[in-house]
Amino acid sequence: MKPPCKVITVVTTKAQSAAADLLSSGDYAIACPGCSLLYHGVRTAASTLQPLTAERSELLAHLLRMTNDAFAMELAKRAEDRFTFRFMMSLGEVNQYRKSHKAHQSSDVDCFVKVVSPKLSPGARQVFRKAHERYAKYEPLLTKFTSQRDSRKRKRVAIEEARRIKAIVDFETHSNKTNPAWTFKNGGMARLVEDFFLVAEYLESQQSDRLREWCKTFASVHLQHEEYSRITEIKDEETRNQAIVSKLQPLVGPLWSFFVALCHALQEDENELNATDAYWLGLVDEVLGTAMPTMRWFGEWRDDAPTPQPEPASAEKVDQHSKETDTNATISPTANPTSIEST
Repeated sequence: MKPPCKVITVVTTKAQSAAADLLSSGDYAIACPGCSLLYHGVRTAASTLQPLTAERSELLAHLLRMTNDAFAMELAKRAEDRFTFRFMMSLGEVNQYRKSHKAHQSSDVDCFVKVVSPKLSPGARQVFRKAHERYAKYEPLLTKFTSQRDSRKRKRVAIEEARRIKAIVDFETHSNKTNPAWTFKNGGMARLVEDFFLVAEYLESQQSDRLREWCKTFASVHLQHEEYSRITEIKDEETRNQAIVSKLQPLVGPLWSFFVALCHALQEDENELNATDAYWLGLVDEVLGTAMPTMRWFGEWRDDAPTPQPEPASAEKVDQHSKETDTNATISPTANPTSIEST
């Protein structure tokens, strides 16, 4: 069975709502300069609703939130490679920012946000800000789960889920300790549900083959040449891959966490973006006519053909050429007979 064809999506002027989602779902998404894109959360037409009650309003809000989360994770799966590529290609600027601003304690993700934000439109900067706030809030919780995994074999998935819920309850209680009006009954339980699904999606992605592929793809870009060469010399493939993952996971893990937060931010309110915004947010692969790096550059790269060198003359050809020169000199009607005889 042949593999499915790659789907290339292009926006020339506008891609709004579902059209924007279709654009980003392409295997290779292209935006033309000057185009406009609109991303927003799930909507429900008011005319189709039954008379609202407190119970129905709460259920509707929960369903909309859950649907937004599902769309955010689907968008993240479609665009993760693009965003990771943007991050890797910006590492030089990230390191330069850290040195020039003496931000040695700042994480790569924090510096990346500072580097990219000036390149975005005001609307896109707002999305970036909301995503960074969400990332900063959840990163301690996610770090706790990834650094304190229980390696013992569990008989039931529910046991692991119960452990997560207990940790999230403690996390939300601590995060809202300065708000005396905050309770689980008054909005806290809905946040608990949102936290639970976000953590589940994050941990599942960290344990999947996708993380290994990210690390293997960008190991040669991020690792020092000597370190990368040393790892590639490991003969056992499983040991080699594990060494790559252990080196790259501290970088890729937080990046994925921030990107998931970014995809969630795009599902809140209405977010109008231009082509450059879409490029930096990982929503498209390429903006036509610009010099912004794309994965296509690397995929289509071919070394220049070697320049043809003139064929070296053999000794036989040199001798033959010498004889022809002597003959021509002898029979030349303009030649001086005296000079020929002396030769």
